[in-house]
Amino acid sequence: MINTLQSHNHAEESRHLNESSVLKKNDPLSTALTTMKLRAFISVALDAGGEWAVDFPAYEGFTLNVVQKGECWLSTGETRKLRLRSGDCFLVTGGKPFTLASDLSRSQRDRAEQLFMQAKEGVAVCNGGGQFFVVGIIFRFQGHLPSLLFSRLPAVIHIDGNSDHAAAFRWSLERFSAEMRNAGLGRSLILSHLAPITLLQMLRLYLSSAAAEENWLQALAHPRLSKVLEAMQTEYKRAWSLDQLADLAQMSRSGFALNFKKIVGVPPLVYLANWRMQIACELLQAGDQSLASIATQVGYDSESAFSTAFVRIVKCRPGAYRTNLLQSSAG
Repeated sequence: MINTLQSHNHAEESRHLNESSVLKKNDPLSTALTTMKLRAFISVALDAGGEWAVDFPAYEGFTLNVVQKGECWLSTGETRKLRLRSGDCFLVTGGKPFTLASDLSRSQRDRAEQLFMQAKEGVAVCNGGGQFFVVGIIFRFQGHLPSLLFSRLPAVIHIDGNSDHAAAFRWSLERFSAEMRNAGLGRSLILSHLAPITLLQMLRLYLSSAAAEENWLQALAHPRLSKVLEAMQTEYKRAWSLDQLADLAQMSRSGFALNFKKIVGVPPLVYLANWRMQIACELLQAGDQSLASIATQVGYDSESAFSTAFVRIVKCRPGAYRTNLLQSSAG
């Protein structure tokens, strides 16, 4: 009996240790979104009726929307127009303006900002409402890294509400919509957790169904490049060379450099430098460390080398960046 109990305890300890190690090991996407300080800002819902058209501004970050009723057209100013139906989900990327309309040729249009200023109980009404209903979430990030990583994503990522892929999406979206209308205790905390989950699910579905597009998300799914991205994002202090990164990817030096830039959009060491500066900005924001200490933490041998790289990427000196942060927080 004692031996059995001891074996059970050892098994339980082993299971908890394994679970702990799994939880501590972040994947490259989770690490990146955490480093870029992913935050969700809930926008009001839109209720439209009759003939209507609404122009939305270029929100900073991503805009995730769920059509809960009716149909409409979506345009981002590009050649492709998209027909949206009840149950569809769509993500507008890169801070691009877009239009939702019953008819895109309609000349009389409302501005989303004006409609939202008159929203009641979280719902903006256009032309009486009643025929079309959409709920949106605005996701924002901090720092310069998002513009680099997301610049090559498609303008719109669309998930058909009737597709098999959308099934994994529905629970989070339905819960989010219910909590948005609910005033119960814990609402804010639930929404703050559900919103990132919905975004991650959308990005996963995009990766599983997208064509051979070349962007940062596709690099995360690449069997060789993903190892390199994970290494640079977690061991950014290390003095990586192109040869070392190529060896990690199990590719030739020239083949690795070519493929990395083709898919991600920038050379490997440029990516590493930008990642380091994102971390440096976070350390500067904390405000309790010297520039020399921060330089060492992000992989630079001297404060001058760090400052030169910071100015090249962030477009201002580290000291000025910190001062601006302190002044803005004081104001």
